[in-house]
Amino acid sequence: MVLRLLTNPDAFFAERAEDASLVGPAFVVLLVAVIGAVGSYPVLRATVSALPPEAGPFVTVVQAIGAVFGVVITFVVWALYALAFHLIASLAFDGEGTFRDTLAVVGWGFVPTVFGSVASAVVNFLVFSDVRFPTDPARIGPFVRELRARPEFLVAGLLGVVFLLWSAFLWTFAVRHAERLDLREAALTVAGPVTVALLLRLNGVFGVV
Repeated sequence: MVLRLLTNPDAFFAERAEDASLVGPAFVVLLVAVIGAVGSYPVLRATVSALPPEAGPFVTVVQAIGAVFGVVITFVVWALYALAFHLIASLAFDGEGTFRDTLAVVGWGFVPTVFGSVASAVVNFLVFSDVRFPTDPARIGPFVRELRARPEFLVAGLLGVVFLLWSAFLWTFAVRHAERLDLREAALTVAGPVTVALLLRLNGVFGVV
């Protein structure tokens, strides 16, 4: 199924539009969230190493809350993309789809994000596995900036841009079939929200915005 999505997205989404189940796409989004949570573990562990021992229980609670929040945010992002695509398609191009159908197909477009999340997790494990944060609070900011300037993070950031553009390509076909638009209209529908996300991502990688 996933291979067909990646090799022939037009046919894949034509089939999904006829039976827009939320189970498959929800699993894809959940996978992104879980990988992201696992990838954040070495960062949290390195941060804890700079804190006094008595802060341990508090940090554990914060970690648990952060993991849950990360999962929730991933699903919120999915819904926001779907809502943006649905509203643009409806208002600008008289799209005929429903929000639920658009939500279902847009979830499949997060498959490239799975690869991006894996890349980020690998970088975090490589960089933070032997990192010890300074105990002086005044040195933490410069220390983090030095870490973020490492080439591993640049590569992961660039891969994130590539995977976002790949998702945009898949979303174009998803919106085309869910909202019953032609390919040009679907591409224009996807372009706006993805451009905003791309600028935010580039700002995170290069600080250009």
